[in-house]
Amino acid sequence: MVLYSAYSYLCRRISCYMSPELKKILCSRRGILLAGAFLTLLYAWFSHGYYHHDEHYQILEYAHMKLFGTPTVEHLAWEYPLMMRSGVQPWIVWCLGRLLLAAGLYSPYFLVFLLQLFSGALSIGALVIFGRVVRRETDDEQQERLFLALGLFLWFLAYLHVHFSAEMLTGNLLLLLAGLTLHYASTDRRHELRWGLLLGTLAGATFIVRYQSGFALLGYGLWMLIFCRRPKLFIGMVPGLCSMLALGLLADRWFYGQWTLTPINYLRENILHGHMLKFGVEPWWYYFTTSLTEGGILFGLLVWAAMLRFFWTHRRHIVTWILIPFLLVHFFLGHKEVRFFFPAFFFAPYFITLFWQELRQTAPLRLRQWLVGLMLAFNAGAILFVLVQDPADIYFYRMMDRYCEEKGDVVALNLADEKTYYSWPQYVIEARVIETRFYMPKRFDNRHFATAEALEEAARMLTAEQRHVVVLSADPELAEKSGLQLRKIVWSPYPGWVTRHCNFNDWTRYSVRSKNVYEVLPNEEIAQKAL
Repeated sequence: MVLYSAYSYLCRRISCYMSPELKKILCSRRGILLAGAFLTLLYAWFSHGYYHHDEHYQILEYAHMKLFGTPTVEHLAWEYPLMMRSGVQPWIVWCLGRLLLAAGLYSPYFLVFLLQLFSGALSIGALVIFGRVVRRETDDEQQERLFLALGLFLWFLAYLHVHFSAEMLTGNLLLLLAGLTLHYASTDRRHELRWGLLLGTLAGATFIVRYQSGFALLGYGLWMLIFCRRPKLFIGMVPGLCSMLALGLLADRWFYGQWTLTPINYLRENILHGHMLKFGVEPWWYYFTTSLTEGGILFGLLVWAAMLRFFWTHRRHIVTWILIPFLLVHFFLGHKEVRFFFPAFFFAPYFITLFWQELRQTAPLRLRQWLVGLMLAFNAGAILFVLVQDPADIYFYRMMDRYCEEKGDVVALNLADEKTYYSWPQYVIEARVIETRFYMPKRFDNRHFATAEALEEAARMLTAEQRHVVVLSADPELAEKSGLQLRKIVWSPYPGWVTRHCNFNDWTRYSVRSKNVYEVLPNEEIAQKAL
């Protein structure tokens, strides 16, 4: 709706400068796909960091442990000793990391780029396949182009598509599963065993990536039994489903070093033992309000209105049967996060496309134009911000890489109960310090201390040994309070012109105020300053 209208307008405005062939390509399905693929490539290259800590600590740190032996088990997230996370995604990262190491090309940033490139390519493939469903259901090629434009250019989807997290991968797999099932239902239903093998494989892959998708697969299975009673198809699904479950079992065996059933472990620890509730309990309306604040009020209202309208008018549709059980279960769970709903957001372009068809017939033209203009402006700003601004954590990691290249071996000290960019205290089962070894420089030795006195004593001893020592602290005024002679390293992820001319009320301090780095001055430098 928003971006397709803008895209069409742009094509019309510049058409006088183009040949008829180029004009036709840009305004076609192929042109939208090419432009969308280019934007996805930009996001894969420039969109760094992660949306939630699990995207990093439950995948990248696990893979780093299998690649290099660090972080050690006592410094991994609390879920690892309980064996409750799938080993499939860490295995994928490990395989890619091994290839890069063998080729001499390993870099944590390059590895993440390749993972994001893979995720983006999968997202484009899923959109293309489901776009065929839209075209067939609406009998209108323009609606397919609208769906593709929304799927590729909506800012929150462009951001989500390239992230290699369980929620994003699940969303793509569910979109593929629904699209291919509808494609099968629209054909003459030949080769049922082959179709069953494909659909069963997709369903199994969806489950072993994220176990919560089992509720969506339950709805999928009920829809198949009620509306698609094809015995040969079901027989074909069995080997595909079992092969993926076996792959998940083998990946977990490789990951944990012993045979275990991680879905059972996950259910026992998070649901029966209630560990997930330790991260907060939210009211039932949390998803309505938070999705509006995080995604923008206009976009949030549009997605909710389009989705609820679709559920009501398409009660027998496979997408309705997949998403309603998935969403309802998350509404009833005490601990809620917007990312739990991300798999459903991958269907948002489909909902909006059908909703816009109805809105065009009822809403006044003037109102629609204002909505398109506002959303286009917000969407363009959000896309540009993500592309041009490095997250503070990634900027910090790159800064420390350069710092260690200049200084050589560096010993970093921090209190165990303070969060820094290289460590994170957790208090779920027991107190533990989670380490961020994936981005840590090779010549960087990070040590944790229970008390400030123990930290200061270690700093003095290391300094006396002529070691280069820094202190990582959440306290922005540590230099004035500590018994050590400290020099603060001033850093900011924002360009100099932003901090000089646009830093109203010192807003740029918020991303770095609890991530401070202090150099411990050696004795010789202290003596020189005293003179």
